Amino acid sequence: MRMLIVSGKDALQHAIGKTLAVESAVRAFARSKTDYETKFLYYDRANSLKAKKAKKTARSIRQFISRIEKLWGEIHFLLLLGGDGVVPFFRLRNPCEDSDDVVMSDNPYASRDNDYAIPERACARIPENRSAHFIVKQLKKYSEHTRSSFGMTADIWKRTSMDVYRTVGNVDELKVSPPATTKTFKSTWLQKKRFLYFNLHGSKLSPHWYGQANGSYPIAVAPRNVHKASGVVATESCYGAYIIDKSNDDSLALTFLQEKGIVGFCGSTTIAYGPVAPPAGEADLLVKYFLEYAQKGLTLGESLRNAKVDFARKMLRRQGFLDDDDQKTLLQFVLYGDPTVRLEDQETGRHGDRVTRRQKKR
Repeated sequence: MRMLIVSGKDALQHAIGKTLAVESAVRAFARSKTDYETKFLYYDRANSLKAKKAKKTARSIRQFISRIEKLWGEIHFLLLLGGDGVVPFFRLRNPCEDSDDVVMSDNPYASRDNDYAIPERACARIPENRSAHFIVKQLKKYSEHTRSSFGMTADIWKRTSMDVYRTVGNVDELKVSPPATTKTFKSTWLQKKRFLYFNLHGSKLSPHWYGQANGSYPIAVAPRNVHKASGVVATESCYGAYIIDKSNDDSLALTFLQEKGIVGFCGSTTIAYGPVAPPAGEADLLVKYFLEYAQKGLTLGESLRNAKVDFARKMLRRQGFLDDDDQKTLLQFVLYGDPTVRLEDQETGRHGDRVTRRQKKR
């Protein structure tokens, strides 16, 4: 299995300053991946494979990855090192008629052809968060979890959230907002967990995620609620993975990743959709599949890749085509963290076994 780690030297230096600590951490990270043949390459520097350098554009970097694959062999795992200012997200046409001008996506990096909706590589990204220390911390993380999980949903989506959350947790323990809010939130809920699941409203202008019931939208989770959290975060919140010009003070995605025990974050970069009641569709169905695969012991990168493939197959069987919401769902979900992380049960040392009206998630 081959894993390619890609970044841009000039852009990374501009974002974090000196890169020596990051480069040292990447080398140690690569040595630790004994099951993988790993290469770390800057797209804007000469490389051992003598592949042509790339400009700092998403399309040029994608072409660089394709050139590396032709020279080196099939790339199974792809890790993008840096945020949008280092390895830009693709800005893809938004298939939905909503307020998003474009859909920010990593799907084209994970795809070998122009069918961006269905990825072929397991792909993830480690944002730089304007800090070399932040990147080094992500590269040194390791999975150490129990079987326990945590889930939280807006009241309006409670029924659908129960259908998703039962994949990894006890639905009777699912927190509902309201009545649960940031004021009653206990940080201990997030500690020593395997999965952290959220089906709440989000906004690219706010660092908070919100509940909903009877026309009220109370703050359900704020950055101050995240303390000693652990596990893998899977969120359906709109803009849950939006990190453009953000820091860990005003982005829950980066807040979670700042935590030593958080080894992965799966979320949407834009407005996401989902049904108010089962059967699961759009974001709910994709996240459900992601959790199922991760629960079975696949790597996080494989889990998201497979979830997108299964999602497309399911919707084609269910309705014969991928509608606008489905297409956007496939493009907007990204993974932050190490794509090769594989959750194991601490107790056993083995991998864990185990269309209604649509509403916009805000």
